[in-house]
Amino acid sequence: MEQLNKLEKTFSFGSKRSQNFVFTGIERTQLQDSTIVLSQEKYVTKIEPIHIQSERKVQPELSINAEEKLALRAIIGSLQYAAVNTRPDLSSRLSHLQSAINTATINTLIEANKTLHEAKRHKDTKIKIQPISIQQLRFLAFSDASFSSPKQPDSHSGSIIMATHSNITQNYSCPVNAISWGCKKIQKVVVSTLSAETMSLNATLDQLSWIRLFWGWLLNPNLNWKRPKETLNNLPTTIAAPTFKPIEPSIAVTDCKSLYDLVTRTEPPSCQEYRTQLLARSIKDLLSEGITLRWVHSGAQLADALTKVMQATFLRQTLELGTYKLHDEHAILKDRASARSRMQWLQSSASEAEKT
Repeated sequence: MEQLNKLEKTFSFGSKRSQNFVFTGIERTQLQDSTIVLSQEKYVTKIEPIHIQSERKVQPELSINAEEKLALRAIIGSLQYAAVNTRPDLSSRLSHLQSAINTATINTLIEANKTLHEAKRHKDTKIKIQPISIQQLRFLAFSDASFSSPKQPDSHSGSIIMATHSNITQNYSCPVNAISWGCKKIQKVVVSTLSAETMSLNATLDQLSWIRLFWGWLLNPNLNWKRPKETLNNLPTTIAAPTFKPIEPSIAVTDCKSLYDLVTRTEPPSCQEYRTQLLARSIKDLLSEGITLRWVHSGAQLADALTKVMQATFLRQTLELGTYKLHDEHAILKDRASARSRMQWLQSSASEAEKT
């Protein structure tokens, strides 16, 4: 309340509420440990499905009419409000639905109702904002992409950016607070998974840089945000407040091993996609501004559910627990290599046994 009173001297307030209240359809609760929980359980429950006439359900490939398109836009808009504020697990499904509006069929309406059913089935999904010391706060960004296929003709990129504790670099389990996420169709033509992943990571790093610059400005209003590249390069030394330690590098995460190698290795790239090589060069420049790139296996990729229509169980569980842990990529790759070698040895042994 003390901080609110200070703000009220500059900005006029209407009613003031605390601890537990609903604002713009978002239920906000502050727990005893100062954790803030954001939920839209009641909001999602009230969204009505699209009514589809029974005789039209048996013709899923039939184009929708003007009334049905209006209903489709309405349900997408309602769910999008939830996805933007508290439900990142819905982002991919909605992105695919939005891409299909102009060519929508009865099957699109059915998929929209399935998305609503999924939203209601997991209506208790929440966003937790846990307390993290300012001196130990850093950012963790996940980037992923899906490559086009006959079933899904468009490639999509997904990202989720979280605030976490600096111990995340030591591979400890740390609190994570989702602060930005999204899924969108990749507008440019991509010719491979590597190309899609590179475009997605480049866009994620661009957003991460903006967040870091904004955070630095919050800590130091005198920060020179008009010269972002120079400021980001020297961000650890531009925080003037004496109580703050220098800002440590943020972390970007990818599960694309070929992209990780392309960006982190020093030898000449073996990639034959020249535009992808240029984007990789751009990524290296962004990483040099205080960002470390880490690799994780696909099972630990939080942005996976933000790129394709799939079960978002891992993402929802992480949001529920509010913690995440990185693992040493070199040890994981070594284990993978060892397992691969053992399989090759077993196969060759079996082959030799058959000959004898």
